[in-house]
Amino acid sequence: MSPIQFVKSMRLNNAAMKISEGVNVNVAAMEVGYVSSSQFSREFKRVYGVSPKQWGKAQQLQ
Repeated sequence: MSPIQFVKSMRLNNAAMKISEGVNVNVAAMEVGYVSSSQFSREFKRVYGVSPKQWGKAQQLQ
Protein backbone atom coordinates (compact mmCIF):
# COMPACT_ATOMS: atom_id res chain seq x y z
CA MET A 1 0.00 0.00 0.00
CA SER A 2 1.41 3.37 -0.98
CA PRO A 3 1.52 6.26 1.51
CA ILE A 4 -1.29 8.02 -0.36
CA GLN A 5 -3.46 4.90 -0.22
CA PHE A 6 -2.74 4.56 3.49
CA VAL A 7 -3.77 8.16 4.20
CA LYS A 8 -6.95 7.73 2.13
CA SER A 9 -7.76 4.52 4.02
CA MET A 10 -7.30 6.24 7.38
CA ARG A 11 -9.48 9.19 6.33
CA LEU A 12 -12.25 6.85 5.16
CA ASN A 13 -11.98 4.81 8.36
CA ASN A 14 -12.25 7.94 10.51
CA ALA A 15 -15.25 9.11 8.49
CA ALA A 16 -16.90 5.69 8.85
CA MET A 17 -16.52 5.86 12.64
CA LYS A 18 -18.04 9.35 12.70
CA ILE A 19 -20.97 8.21 10.53
CA SER A 20 -21.60 5.22 12.79
CA GLU A 21 -21.76 7.65 15.74
CA GLY A 22 -24.56 9.55 13.98
CA VAL A 23 -22.59 12.38 12.35
CA ASN A 24 -24.07 13.55 9.04
CA VAL A 25 -22.29 12.04 6.03
CA ASN A 26 -21.37 15.41 4.52
CA VAL A 27 -20.11 16.71 7.86
CA ALA A 28 -18.02 13.59 8.41
CA ALA A 29 -16.53 13.91 4.91
CA MET A 30 -15.56 17.53 5.51
CA GLU A 31 -14.12 16.77 8.97
CA VAL A 32 -11.70 14.19 7.55
CA GLY A 33 -10.59 16.48 4.72
CA TYR A 34 -12.81 15.79 1.73
CA VAL A 35 -13.96 18.89 -0.14
CA SER A 36 -16.15 17.04 -2.64
CA SER A 37 -18.96 14.94 -1.17
CA SER A 38 -19.31 13.04 -4.47
CA GLN A 39 -15.62 12.09 -4.41
CA PHE A 40 -15.99 10.98 -0.79
CA SER A 41 -19.06 8.86 -1.61
CA ARG A 42 -17.32 7.26 -4.59
CA GLU A 43 -14.21 6.33 -2.60
CA PHE A 44 -16.26 5.18 0.41
CA LYS A 45 -18.35 2.88 -1.77
CA ARG A 46 -15.23 1.47 -3.40
CA VAL A 47 -13.82 0.50 0.02
CA TYR A 48 -16.97 -0.47 1.96
CA GLY A 49 -19.18 -1.75 -0.87
CA VAL A 50 -22.13 0.49 -0.01
CA SER A 51 -22.80 4.23 0.03
CA PRO A 52 -21.94 6.14 3.21
CA LYS A 53 -25.63 6.69 3.99
CA GLN A 54 -26.46 3.00 3.57
CA TRP A 55 -23.48 2.06 5.72
CA GLY A 56 -24.53 4.49 8.45
CA LYS A 57 -28.07 3.11 8.52
CA ALA A 58 -26.76 -0.46 8.73
CA GLN A 59 -24.45 0.48 11.62
CA GLN A 60 -27.27 2.11 13.57
CA LEU A 61 -29.35 -1.07 13.28
CA GLN A 62 -26.66 -3.16 15.01
